[in-house]
Amino acid sequence: MYILIGEQQAEAVDADEQRARFAHMADVVRRSPGFVRGWWGLDDTDREAAHVLIALDTLDHARALRRMVEENVTGVRLRIMEVGVSAEAD
Repeated sequence: MYILIGEQQAEAVDADEQRARFAHMADVVRRSPGFVRGWWGLDDTDREAAHVLIALDTLDHARALRRMVEENVTGVRLRIMEVGVSAEAD
């Protein structure tokens, strides 16, 4: 499994507008090949910094989603991480 890690600076907006932005992003990404799960949220100390973590099943799917985002979104920084170990609460 691979995690696409993203960060983007954006103008601060009210909570409803931010939820709508994240919901739109989730709707687009949810339809991507290999999508497993995703998380979107704002930075705890910088409310103009948005973070995203998207789990994808293969490296090819992670690279394809990164390309799609880079072609359509400005000012985003993306990294791909291969999951080596995962843990869950008991």
